Amino acid sequence: MVLLQLEGVTKIFGGLVAVDSLDISIDEGMVYGIIGPNGAGKTTVFNCITGVYKPEKGKIIFKGKNITGLSPHRIANMGIVRTFQTIRLFGDMSVAENIMSGRHFRSRQKWWHGIIHTPFYYKDEKENWLKVKEFMDLFGLTHLAKMPAASQPYGIQRKIEMARALATEPELLILDEPAAGLNDKERLELVDTIRKIKEMGITVLLIEHNMDLVMSITEYISVLSFGKKIAEGKPEEIQNNPIVIEAYLGKEDEDE
Repeated sequence: MVLLQLEGVTKIFGGLVAVDSLDISIDEGMVYGIIGPNGAGKTTVFNCITGVYKPEKGKIIFKGKNITGLSPHRIANMGIVRTFQTIRLFGDMSVAENIMSGRHFRSRQKWWHGIIHTPFYYKDEKENWLKVKEFMDLFGLTHLAKMPAASQPYGIQRKIEMARALATEPELLILDEPAAGLNDKERLELVDTIRKIKEMGITVLLIEHNMDLVMSITEYISVLSFGKKIAEGKPEEIQNNPIVIEAYLGKEDEDE
């Protein structure tokens, strides 16, 4: 079943067409990759999907509903959550508190529950903290629960950000260059984590420049260049596609 569909999506900044009539279809439960050279429009696509930008043309369909132009918080509430290329954590808050902030989307409390501390408040808080522990365990963060997020190394901060996104219980998790800044060991752990996320029934859409990671974890790939989709297919098809190779490496000059 198709979970997310982009139909002719176009985003223009002034005279620059950043995304040009893009069509993409992503099935439930798959790991889908979008790749392309710098400036290809990949992050702009993510921003259109998550409501940061409103496309000038086209439609974005999620679970059969047109979500084009909806606000980011409404889209997040519907089950689409993302991480960012540049990590955005609450630095002074603890690791556990950062992950807990993702639970606000799923909390069933009303504002007055927190003021008068009703029995339901304590029940909901307990359930939310159990979920936080579950995601800390998944990412190996439990021993760092009380430590400030800002004091952690880059690779750990990446894990915190992903755990916070998962704490919202999304149906579609969008990862913007999740391997950026990670060492070889951390990249292997990331691949393992994405596989676990897939096993949880969550669909994953990612942008990534590390081709080894992309080819090892994705099931289907779209390739962008200057805002246009120039190829799509399974990883092995993309690896050997001459159009893709030319987009990344350039075209060899013909002998005169």
